Amino acid sequence: MTEEFFIQPKTYDISRPFRATLVSSDRITSESAEAEVRQLILDIPAPSFVYVEGQSIGVLAPPPYDFGNDHHMRLYSIASTRKGEGGHRTEIAICVRRCFYIDEVSGEKYPGKCSNYLCDAGVGEEIQVTGPYGRHFIMPRDSSANMLMVGTGTGIAPFRAFIKHIYEEEEEWKGKVRLFYGAKSGLDMLYMNDVKDDISHYYDAGTFKAFEALSSRPAFDDPSALGNKLEENAAEVWELIQDPKTHVYVAGIREQSKALDTALSHIAGSEEHWLRMKREIYLDGRWAEHLYD
Repeated sequence: MTEEFFIQPKTYDISRPFRATLVSSDRITSESAEAEVRQLILDIPAPSFVYVEGQSIGVLAPPPYDFGNDHHMRLYSIASTRKGEGGHRTEIAICVRRCFYIDEVSGEKYPGKCSNYLCDAGVGEEIQVTGPYGRHFIMPRDSSANMLMVGTGTGIAPFRAFIKHIYEEEEEWKGKVRLFYGAKSGLDMLYMNDVKDDISHYYDAGTFKAFEALSSRPAFDDPSALGNKLEENAAEVWELIQDPKTHVYVAGIREQSKALDTALSHIAGSEEHWLRMKREIYLDGRWAEHLYD
């Protein structure tokens, strides 16, 4: 499984990459956690590199490339606000999970090229990046809008950017902000654990609530745990879903989207009712997804 978005390079213009410098690389999961997830801070001093919360960058891994590809690129969501990581305008943070792949024929385990390249990179190393990409996954401009965010794994990255922008850089956000976040165990929670707990800083905000969904089988990804947590809070979730000022964001493993549909079908009373409602939200431009396999 990979927690990085794979994109065919020809889909995007990568002809003029930016030169980024790795400022820091810190593990943000416990040493006891199964997954190694690192926060990398990159310095991109180019004046033309401008982004907003929710967008992604492409990382070009160095050669040799597999399968004759001209480039090997992965997309990573930016976890920082538009003002830069820690207020440093040219710096951004990304979350990288060290990934491995199992060959379906031989059963051999291979390291994911881009994730391992990034996790092994040293401070001061130059990294080529492209973008930013993803105008579909950005925040509403209306500060009275509600935001329902549902995520797993490194899908938390854009939500960290949203939440930090709302509560640190907006003058006043009147809408409700709800985060439902799933992980295998408490050790695998990102930005909500003993190693790095950025999001807990906003628990006292009157408009914010966070709901943690931990797998009943810690050794396995369990999207249903997230669905169960949504159903446990059915009244609040359904009230938000029906509000025409609510924007829904989904980020994480693809199976999570199915679990979300199942949970909301139960909450709505039927699959037909939910899918009709989901279509309305989507056509109104209030539904956005970032999913990976």
